[in-house]
Amino acid sequence: MADCAVVDSERFWMLIEQARTDVEGDIGEDGTGMAKALTVRLAALDLPEIAAFAAEFERLRDAADRYDVWGAAHLIGGGCSDDAFVDFRSGLVAAGREWYGKALADPDALAGHPSVVEAVEWDDDSAIFAELVGYAAADAFREVAGAELVLPERAHPGTAGERWDFDDDDQMRHRLPRLSALVLGWPANEGCRC
Repeated sequence: MADCAVVDSERFWMLIEQARTDVEGDIGEDGTGMAKALTVRLAALDLPEIAAFAAEFERLRDAADRYDVWGAAHLIGGGCSDDAFVDFRSGLVAAGREWYGKALADPDALAGHPSVVEAVEWDDDSAIFAELVGYAAADAFREVAGAELVLPERAHPGTAGERWDFDDDDQMRHRLPRLSALVLGWPANEGCRC
């Protein structure tokens, strides 16, 4: 098990933003480009810092484990399995502090994220569901230590909030109106209620 220093929030988000800058905001399909850039930046740190970054990434990803966020992921992705939802939450962290905060405050705000708009327009969510970014710290740790990163076990309470039927368009329109308008359009005989 890796020693886990504490990474301060400012440093964590600085590393995320630097990696985003390295790839000019284009995280790549499944987060490939951002994962590589972040791995390079993390490999320059000492092992406890890498482990601390990994622990903070998991904490933030777990904080987004909510049904309202999952509903947004379901709309954006045209469906969203348990595994895909983990990838989506990795993508939220990879989106940076501002968008992560907006998404947690109001998942419907993701209707304004340029990558979400593009994903819906092109029916390609690979830049939103950033699976590989979630492995950057483990990859950096392996590169530096020649060993696997093992973090302390943490209890996870499960998905928070009220569950609803993500396949019910009326529920989606009620709970996530902007995202629904973007993805589903408006019901027949209704104008935009924006």
